[in-house]
Amino acid sequence: MYEKGSLMNQPSHRFRAICFGIALLLVSPTAVLALPSLAVDKTDEKQEEAAQKAFDELDAKMSEAQEEYYKPLSEAQAKGLSPKEMEKIELDPELDPVKVVGPEMLKAIEKYAGTEAALKACDQMIALGGRSEGQAWMVEKVFGLLEAHYMENEDLINVVRYAYYGSSSPALLQFLDTVISGSPHRKVQAASCYALAKIKGKKEETRSEGLALLKKVQDDYGDVVYRGDRVYADKVKGDLFEMENLQVGCVAPEIIGKEISGSLMQLSAFRGKVVLLDFWGDW
Repeated sequence: MYEKGSLMNQPSHRFRAICFGIALLLVSPTAVLALPSLAVDKTDEKQEEAAQKAFDELDAKMSEAQEEYYKPLSEAQAKGLSPKEMEKIELDPELDPVKVVGPEMLKAIEKYAGTEAALKACDQMIALGGRSEGQAWMVEKVFGLLEAHYMENEDLINVVRYAYYGSSSPALLQFLDTVISGSPHRKVQAASCYALAKIKGKKEETRSEGLALLKKVQDDYGDVVYRGDRVYADKVKGDLFEMENLQVGCVAPEIIGKEISGSLMQLSAFRGKVVLLDFWGDW
């Protein structure tokens, strides 16, 4: 209620205020809608900050767990043990960092799903979980969270780009295949297709699938930037040659050069004999 004698209690001022409000809605409805939007942005920012803080703490825990897990190897190295002697050292599986901190990390990812901090944590879990025995279930759950919360996120490329360096679990293969068809971003699709091709190409029984995927990268994503100013069309040329010609059981490509004496040498001239090729450089 307005106090008696106030400006807003006077008819002319009330009328002007009403007219101004109507004009604001008609001319710029977004100006009114921007207020709750700002509140949402602020909430998102707070959520991101909370997520970052939580994962920073978990990173510290993971580092401590790794230090404890590898302590026997560190001590052996400090004592000057040889690599062969160090190979005999058995690490305690109960101290596996993923087993110790992984469940807590997974809960945090579920809690803060959708944040950039959680996306980075997913990448970390995939890398660590892929090398940890018995923890595949965590990685599979992470893939599910990525599909549910990050499929439209362009930064998903940071998870899939180098996926072929890790394990080639069925869950990873399925995830990459899902990203190829589910991501709206061509660069994410390209990275997933390339990673899947590299993984499939490692095994003889799936090499034909790997070749088909590499050709798909070449045909469908050849213009997509791989890194810097290099596009996938350039990147896959070497991969295609390697997959088609440099696998176990393949006939080695011809190598022609000069011997120390200066005479011509052809690799094919030694066919049927055991040949040791020593590649080296002076860089």
